[in-house]
Amino acid sequence: MSPSPPRFAGRTALVTGAGAGIGRATAIRLAADGAAVAVNDVREDLAAETVAAITAAGGRAIAAPGDVTQPADVDAIMADAHDTLGPVDVLINNVGGAPAGVPWRELRETSVEDFYAFVALNLGSVFICSRAVIGGMVERGFGKIVCVNSISAVFGQRAGVGYASAKAGLSGFVGSLAKEVAAAGVNVNAVLIGNAPHPSRTPEREAVLNQWNHFGRHGRPEEFAGTITFLVSEDASYLSGSTVVVDGGTLRFALL
Repeated sequence: MSPSPPRFAGRTALVTGAGAGIGRATAIRLAADGAAVAVNDVREDLAAETVAAITAAGGRAIAAPGDVTQPADVDAIMADAHDTLGPVDVLINNVGGAPAGVPWRELRETSVEDFYAFVALNLGSVFICSRAVIGGMVERGFGKIVCVNSISAVFGQRAGVGYASAKAGLSGFVGSLAKEVAAAGVNVNAVLIGNAPHPSRTPEREAVLNQWNHFGRHGRPEEFAGTITFLVSEDASYLSGSTVVVDGGTLRFALL
Protein backbone atom coordinates (compact mmCIF):
# COMPACT_ATOMS: atom_id res chain seq x y z
CA MET A 1 0.00 0.00 0.00
CA SER A 2 1.45 3.35 -1.02
CA PRO A 3 1.67 6.02 1.70
CA SER A 4 -0.98 8.73 1.75
CA PRO A 5 0.12 12.18 0.57
CA PRO A 6 0.52 14.89 3.23
CA ARG A 7 -2.90 16.25 4.16
CA PHE A 8 -2.19 19.76 2.85
CA ALA A 9 -0.32 18.76 -0.30
CA GLY A 10 -1.12 21.13 -3.14
CA ARG A 11 -2.40 23.86 -0.82
CA THR A 12 -0.99 27.35 -0.37
CA ALA A 13 -1.35 28.95 3.04
CA LEU A 14 -0.76 32.48 4.28
CA VAL A 15 -0.09 32.87 8.00
CA THR A 16 -0.04 36.41 9.35
CA GLY A 17 2.16 37.30 12.30
CA ALA A 18 4.19 34.15 11.69
CA GLY A 19 7.58 35.48 12.75
CA ALA A 20 7.29 33.97 16.23
CA GLY A 21 5.00 32.23 18.69
CA ILE A 22 1.72 30.69 17.58
CA GLY A 23 2.08 32.00 14.04
CA ARG A 24 5.51 30.46 13.57
CA ALA A 25 4.41 27.14 15.08
CA THR A 26 1.37 27.10 12.78
CA ALA A 27 3.40 27.89 9.66
CA ILE A 28 5.87 25.12 10.50
CA ARG A 29 3.05 22.64 11.14
CA LEU A 30 1.28 23.46 7.88
CA ALA A 31 4.51 23.10 5.92
CA ALA A 32 5.31 19.79 7.61
CA ASP A 33 1.90 18.57 6.45
CA GLY A 34 2.64 19.51 2.85
CA ALA A 35 1.39 23.08 2.42
CA ALA A 36 3.41 25.78 0.69
CA VAL A 37 3.44 28.64 3.17
CA ALA A 38 3.67 32.40 2.77
CA VAL A 39 5.10 33.59 6.09
CA ASN A 40 3.96 37.09 6.96
CA ASP A 41 5.35 39.33 9.65
CA VAL A 42 5.87 43.06 9.90
CA ARG A 43 9.51 42.22 10.69
CA GLU A 44 11.21 40.74 7.64
CA ASP A 45 14.01 39.20 9.74
CA LEU A 46 11.57 37.18 11.83
CA ALA A 47 9.65 36.02 8.76
CA ALA A 48 12.97 34.89 7.26
CA GLU A 49 13.77 32.89 10.40
CA THR A 50 10.49 31.00 10.14
CA VAL A 51 11.09 30.32 6.44
CA ALA A 52 14.57 29.02 7.26
CA ALA A 53 13.11 26.60 9.83
CA ILE A 54 10.59 25.33 7.28
CA THR A 55 13.02 24.89 4.41
CA ALA A 56 15.60 23.23 6.67
CA ALA A 57 12.98 20.57 7.39
CA GLY A 58 12.30 20.07 3.69
CA GLY A 59 9.22 22.29 3.42
CA ARG A 60 8.37 25.03 0.97
CA ALA A 61 7.89 28.63 2.11
CA ILE A 62 8.55 32.25 1.27
CA ALA A 63 8.84 35.34 3.45
CA ALA A 64 5.91 37.72 2.91
CA PRO A 65 6.78 40.73 5.06
CA GLY A 66 4.35 43.62 5.37
CA ASP A 67 1.83 45.44 7.53
CA VAL A 68 -1.48 43.64 7.17
CA THR A 69 -3.40 46.65 8.42
CA GLN A 70 -2.48 48.33 5.11
CA PRO A 71 -4.41 47.25 1.99
CA ALA A 72 -1.50 48.05 -0.35
CA ASP A 73 0.83 45.81 1.68
CA VAL A 74 -1.73 43.01 1.66
CA ASP A 75 -2.19 43.30 -2.11
CA ALA A 76 1.59 42.95 -2.55
CA ILE A 77 1.72 39.98 -0.17
CA MET A 78 -1.07 38.19 -2.02
CA ALA A 79 0.49 38.85 -5.42
CA ASP A 80 3.85 37.51 -4.28
CA ALA A 81 2.28 34.41 -2.74
CA HIS A 82 0.20 33.75 -5.85
CA ASP A 83 3.10 34.20 -8.26
CA THR A 84 5.55 32.11 -6.21
CA LEU A 85 3.44 29.44 -4.50
CA GLY A 86 -0.01 29.53 -6.07
CA PRO A 87 -3.44 30.94 -5.12
CA VAL A 88 -3.94 31.28 -1.38
CA ASP A 89 -6.59 28.80 -0.29
CA VAL A 90 -5.72 28.67 3.43
CA LEU A 91 -5.60 31.89 5.47
CA ILE A 92 -4.61 32.03 9.12
CA ASN A 93 -5.46 35.44 10.57
CA ASN A 94 -3.08 35.26 13.51
CA VAL A 95 -1.64 38.76 13.85
CA GLY A 96 -2.79 40.69 16.92
CA GLY A 97 -1.88 42.10 20.30
CA ALA A 98 -0.73 45.65 20.98
CA PRO A 99 0.31 47.86 18.06
CA ALA A 100 3.94 48.98 18.13
CA GLY A 101 4.36 51.94 20.45
CA VAL A 102 0.79 51.85 21.74
CA PRO A 103 0.53 51.24 25.51
CA TRP A 104 -2.03 49.17 27.36
CA ARG A 105 -4.14 51.73 29.24
CA GLU A 106 -7.48 52.00 30.98
CA LEU A 107 -10.28 53.73 29.09
CA ARG A 108 -9.86 57.15 30.69
CA GLU A 109 -6.23 57.24 29.59
CA THR A 110 -6.76 55.78 26.11
CA SER A 111 -6.74 58.19 23.19
CA VAL A 112 -9.06 57.80 20.23
CA GLU A 113 -6.01 57.17 18.04
CA ASP A 114 -4.74 54.39 20.30
CA PHE A 115 -8.17 52.74 20.44
CA TYR A 116 -8.40 52.73 16.66
CA ALA A 117 -4.87 51.34 16.40
CA PHE A 118 -5.89 48.31 18.48
CA VAL A 119 -8.97 47.80 16.31
CA ALA A 120 -6.95 48.14 13.10
CA LEU A 121 -4.43 45.51 14.15
CA ASN A 122 -6.77 42.97 15.74
CA LEU A 123 -9.87 43.32 13.54
CA GLY A 124 -9.05 45.51 10.57
CA SER A 125 -6.21 43.23 9.48
CA VAL A 126 -8.61 40.28 9.46
CA PHE A 127 -11.07 42.18 7.29
CA ILE A 128 -8.38 43.28 4.83
CA CYS A 129 -6.71 39.87 4.48
CA SER A 130 -9.97 37.94 4.29
CA ARG A 131 -11.38 40.30 1.67
CA ALA A 132 -8.23 39.82 -0.39
CA VAL A 133 -8.60 36.03 -0.60
CA ILE A 134 -12.30 35.34 -0.37
CA GLY A 135 -13.17 35.99 -4.02
CA GLY A 136 -10.66 33.45 -5.27
CA MET A 137 -11.74 30.90 -2.68
CA VAL A 138 -15.38 31.20 -3.73
CA GLU A 139 -14.49 30.94 -7.42
CA ARG A 140 -12.44 27.79 -6.84
CA GLY A 141 -15.06 26.29 -4.52
CA PHE A 142 -12.54 25.74 -1.73
CA GLY A 143 -11.06 27.77 1.08
CA LYS A 144 -10.18 27.66 4.76
CA ILE A 145 -9.97 30.71 6.99
CA VAL A 146 -9.08 30.51 10.67
CA CYS A 147 -9.04 33.58 12.91
CA VAL A 148 -7.05 33.52 16.13
CA ASN A 149 -9.14 35.11 18.86
CA SER A 150 -8.60 35.66 22.58
CA ILE A 151 -10.52 34.93 25.75
CA SER A 152 -10.46 38.70 26.23
CA ALA A 153 -13.34 38.67 23.75
CA VAL A 154 -15.36 36.97 26.50
CA PHE A 155 -13.81 38.31 29.71
CA GLY A 156 -12.79 41.77 28.60
CA GLN A 157 -9.38 42.98 29.69
CA ARG A 158 -8.48 45.63 32.20
CA ALA A 159 -6.28 48.27 30.58
CA GLY A 160 -7.15 46.69 27.24
CA VAL A 161 -10.50 48.06 26.12
CA GLY A 162 -9.37 48.52 22.51
CA TYR A 163 -7.93 45.01 22.32
CA ALA A 164 -10.92 43.30 23.95
CA SER A 165 -13.39 45.29 21.84
CA ALA A 166 -11.64 44.26 18.63
CA LYS A 167 -11.49 40.63 19.67
CA ALA A 168 -15.21 40.65 20.54
CA GLY A 169 -15.86 42.13 17.10
CA LEU A 170 -13.82 39.31 15.58
CA SER A 171 -16.41 36.83 16.83
CA GLY A 172 -19.10 38.65 14.87
CA PHE A 173 -16.87 38.79 11.80
CA VAL A 174 -16.29 35.02 11.83
CA GLY A 175 -19.97 34.23 12.20
CA SER A 176 -20.98 36.67 9.48
CA LEU A 177 -18.40 35.63 6.89
CA ALA A 178 -19.08 31.94 7.55
CA LYS A 179 -22.74 32.49 6.62
CA GLU A 180 -21.76 34.24 3.39
CA VAL A 181 -19.42 31.61 1.98
CA ALA A 182 -20.24 28.17 3.40
CA ALA A 183 -22.41 27.23 0.42
CA ALA A 184 -19.46 28.01 -1.86
CA GLY A 185 -17.25 25.46 -0.09
CA VAL A 186 -15.35 27.85 2.18
CA ASN A 187 -14.97 27.20 5.92
CA VAL A 188 -14.49 30.13 8.30
CA ASN A 189 -13.81 29.35 11.95
CA ALA A 190 -11.92 30.66 14.97
CA VAL A 191 -9.71 29.52 17.81
CA LEU A 192 -10.21 31.21 21.16
CA ILE A 193 -6.78 31.33 22.78
CA GLY A 194 -6.14 31.57 26.50
CA ASN A 195 -2.90 31.98 28.43
CA ALA A 196 -0.48 31.90 25.54
CA PRO A 197 3.17 32.72 26.35
CA HIS A 198 4.23 36.32 25.83
CA PRO A 199 7.80 37.65 25.99
CA SER A 200 6.81 40.83 27.85
CA ARG A 201 5.08 38.98 30.69
CA THR A 202 6.82 39.08 34.05
CA PRO A 203 7.33 35.88 36.07
CA GLU A 204 4.96 37.28 38.69
CA ARG A 205 2.21 37.85 36.15
CA GLU A 206 2.87 34.41 34.65
CA ALA A 207 2.40 32.83 38.08
CA VAL A 208 -0.94 34.59 38.56
CA LEU A 209 -2.24 33.56 35.14
CA ASN A 210 -1.14 29.98 35.67
CA GLN A 211 -3.48 29.76 38.67
CA TRP A 212 -6.45 30.37 36.40
CA ASN A 213 -6.43 27.20 34.34
CA HIS A 214 -6.59 23.47 34.91
CA PHE A 215 -2.97 22.72 34.08
CA GLY A 216 -1.15 25.40 36.05
CA ARG A 217 0.91 26.46 33.02
CA HIS A 218 0.61 28.47 29.84
CA GLY A 219 -0.15 26.80 26.55
CA ARG A 220 2.68 25.98 24.18
CA PRO A 221 2.58 27.47 20.66
CA GLU A 222 2.57 23.96 19.19
CA GLU A 223 -0.58 23.09 21.16
CA PHE A 224 -2.48 26.01 19.68
CA ALA A 225 -1.05 25.28 16.23
CA GLY A 226 -2.41 21.75 16.38
CA THR A 227 -5.97 23.00 16.75
CA ILE A 228 -5.52 25.65 14.06
CA THR A 229 -4.27 23.11 11.53
CA PHE A 230 -7.12 20.76 12.44
CA LEU A 231 -9.57 23.53 11.49
CA VAL A 232 -8.08 23.84 8.00
CA SER A 233 -8.06 20.09 7.45
CA GLU A 234 -10.82 18.05 5.85
CA ASP A 235 -11.53 16.57 9.28
CA ALA A 236 -13.17 19.93 10.06
CA SER A 237 -15.07 20.20 6.76
CA TYR A 238 -18.46 20.46 8.51
CA LEU A 239 -17.44 23.23 10.91
CA SER A 240 -18.67 26.68 9.94
CA GLY A 241 -18.70 29.83 12.07
CA SER A 242 -17.45 27.81 15.01
CA THR A 243 -15.07 28.85 17.76
CA VAL A 244 -12.87 26.21 19.37
CA VAL A 245 -11.70 27.18 22.85
CA VAL A 246 -8.06 26.30 23.59
CA ASP A 247 -7.34 27.84 26.97
CA GLY A 248 -6.32 25.07 29.36
CA GLY A 249 -9.76 25.33 30.99
CA THR A 250 -9.45 29.03 31.88
CA LEU A 251 -13.05 29.88 30.93
CA ARG A 252 -14.35 26.82 32.74
CA PHE A 253 -12.14 27.57 35.74
CA ALA A 254 -13.52 31.11 35.99
CA LEU A 255 -17.10 29.84 36.00
CA LEU A 256 -16.63 27.46 38.93
